[in-house]
Formats: sequence, structure tokens, C-alpha cells
Amino acid sequence: MNKQITVLGAGAWGTAIAQLLATNGHNVLLWALESEVARSIETTKINQMYLPGFSLHNNIRVTTDLAQAVAANEWIFEAIPVAFLRQTLERAKQHVHNNAQWVVLSKGIERDTLLLPSQIIHDVCGNKNSVAVLSGPTFAQELVAQQISAAELACGDADVLQELETILTNNFFKLYTTADTVGVQFGGSMKNVLALAVGIAQGHGCTANTTAYLLTVGLDEMSSLITHCGGKAATVYGLSGLGDIMLTCFGSLSKNLRAGTILGKNRSLEALQKDFQTLPEGINTAQTINQLLVRESLSLPLFGWVYEYLFGVALFEDLFSSLRSHQQL
Repeated sequence: MNKQITVLGAGAWGTAIAQLLATNGHNVLLWALESEVARSIETTKINQMYLPGFSLHNNIRVTTDLAQAVAANEWIFEAIPVAFLRQTLERAKQHVHNNAQWVVLSKGIERDTLLLPSQIIHDVCGNKNSVAVLSGPTFAQELVAQQISAAELACGDADVLQELETILTNNFFKLYTTADTVGVQFGGSMKNVLALAVGIAQGHGCTANTTAYLLTVGLDEMSSLITHCGGKAATVYGLSGLGDIMLTCFGSLSKNLRAGTILGKNRSLEALQKDFQTLPEGINTAQTINQLLVRESLSLPLFGWVYEYLFGVALFEDLFSSLRSHQQL
């Protein structure tokens, strides 16, 4: 049965999911923050700002009216950068259905509160339903091009998982399901910081040996933090962890890898802003991971070093000395 679905956020990833849903026969209302993005989609059926070169399905309608977008449908997929998720939800919450079913597409951790996207939704909207999470190694451009792809879908409600599998699966997109929403969200967030680390090392001229070392340490540190926060260690080795790490640390379309490489050539965060419409999510996540380590009195040498390098506390030459405190792999 075809669904009426809202997608919040017309960036590359929100647009790609809207296209996937529309291709599967669903009617999609896509909310765009920027009026120029909405006009582009309305007049050309192309998101010229965030996903140029791809014609969008006729089942996609676009709006800049947030109240209309969340009131129209009970299925809401949100693809809002985590730094702006709370303020968007605050504007929307009075118009949301009481039985709205949310699906998280965002990857990150909220600064200061240290909440995951699903927790932000519960905190703001008081949603009574389980919030599902979709995460994995999926570049928006490749998904829209219908390249064979897969992702993890997490939810504590088995019925929601089954329905979402039906909504999302087709002959080029497969889902693997889990109840571990915490592990899936941490994996999708932390891999961006790991990609920054790999990029920084490559920017300084390091090659395969260093990359392999950083990835191994990074996986171990991700597993430690995920289990500490209530997730499952095994989730780190699934699509939302290892799978997404492979994509983000080696894929030519990886914003976090490119940002790390630029920073590794001794350019500042301020200079980096000139190269990106918005800074890659890994920059924000490096800060929130550091806040979490301080709050929980934890030590993750690699993730701690990335934060210190980004904000001028540590030099690249400090990396190896930091990793010496990593005792066991």
C-alpha cells in the first residue's frame, strides 16, 4: 500500500531518501528550508543546490511551510543537521500528529545535551511511538543513481521495522534490521570523526600503514563508547559502523575525508568554511564526543586527539604519542 510521507530537509540526503520513497510508489512531501531549493525543484524537478544532475520523481512535492509538512502525514523522515534539529522541531511540534512515526536520517550528537537525534525528538515532541533510525554506507548521489546499496534500520518496535522494510526496500536497496538504536546512531556519528582523522593524516603525507592503524584504533574506541552508552559492540561491525567507515574514509564523495585532508595541510577551521556550504558533521561530532568523554571520565586517545587538533590544542606530531596510551587491540 502506498504511503503519504513527509521528508524534512532537502539537502542531498533528504532529497535522495525522498527520491527512493517516490520511486517505491509513495507520495512524498519534501520540506526545504531554502526557498531557492524549493523553486529549483518546483520549476526544474532538480535540486540544483544539493543534488544537481538528477531529475526527481513526479511523486515528490516540495514546500517551505514546515507546519504544513509535519501536519500532512503521519510518517516523518527527518534529515536535518543535528545542530539545527532541536530548533526545527520546536517550530514544528505543535503541528505534529500525536501518533506520528519518526524516522531519523541525521547523523550526529547534540552539543551540550549530548543527546542522539532520536532522543532529541522524544525530548522536544514527547513522541509516544518508538523512533526508528536509518543509517549506513550510502552516498546520496549513488542512491539516487540506483546503485546497489544497503543500510541498517534500527527500532525497538518490531512492527515498525517490518512496515519500514516494506516502505523502503526495492531491487537496489536492502535493509538489515536491529533493535540497537543507540549503537546505530553512535556508529553513524563517530565514523565522521574517524574520517577526519584519516584525512588529516593523509593531508600530512601519511599513507596506507597509518590509515590502517587509525581505522583499527578507531573501531576499538567506537566499540568502547557504544557499549558504555548502552549499545551493542557487535553493531560497530555492521553497516552503520564498519560499513559506513569504509565509505566515509575511502569514498571519493566523502566530505569529512576531504575536510580532514584540507585541515591536515595546516588550514584552519575558518578557512575550511570557504570550501563547504556547511561544515561536515564530523566537526560538530568531534566536539560532542569530547564533551561526552569529559562528562563520563573516559579516555579515547584517537577521538580526543582529533578534537584537540581541530581546535589548535594539539599538533599532528602529537598523534602517535597520544595513541601510545591505547594499550590493547
